[in-house]
Amino acid sequence: MTTSFRQGLGADGPNTQTGCPLPARDRVLEAACELFAEAGFHGTHLREICQRAGINVAGVCYHFRSKEGLYEAASMEAGRQLSDQDEGFAASRHVPPEQRLLPLVESLLKRLSARRAWIAKLLARELVDPPCGAHNYAACGLERDFILLQAVMRDLLGTKANSDAVRFHALSVIGECVFYSLAGENPCHPLTQLAVTSLSRARLARFLTQRALVAVQRETAELVVSNS
Repeated sequence: MTTSFRQGLGADGPNTQTGCPLPARDRVLEAACELFAEAGFHGTHLREICQRAGINVAGVCYHFRSKEGLYEAASMEAGRQLSDQDEGFAASRHVPPEQRLLPLVESLLKRLSARRAWIAKLLARELVDPPCGAHNYAACGLERDFILLQAVMRDLLGTKANSDAVRFHALSVIGECVFYSLAGENPCHPLTQLAVTSLSRARLARFLTQRALVAVQRETAELVVSNS
């Protein structure tokens, strides 16, 4: 079992403080989250999950009914961890949008990296190879971020901003955070090595924030010219 998932499970894992083994259900969920993130729903077999969790198929079915039920639980766990956000963001509308954007980006990168990097992988897997009929609970965990980012973009672009532009700018920030979180987990990949040097999360957040602000400022200037 890995420490990374255990720290994110529940309130830092039910038995992390005592050092005792996780309950069977949590071991299965831990293994499933990691394997589904690595290979997707179709590329993961129950026997692999059982082997990693140290439990038989009957035990998995007892707790989760089926592979589909287990995937749903893994996706819900990803969504729960993604939605674990500082409540202070909701009360910061009086702060200028330029100052609101950086903390939002930093928070999103934090929730998609290190011990929660498996969530970024799962989000990517669901885009490439979505399980048939499964609800995307993981992506739903980004709903609050999307709403807050849209509010920032709307304030930056002004009241006459096109609603599609607001959504696209917000989605671009989320997409870049997911991409760089994935890249950080694959330092040997050619795309990652093109960056030459690795950025700390704080520097990366500042870079992504500045890039988003420049893009919005350019669009705002174009709107002014077109309306003049």
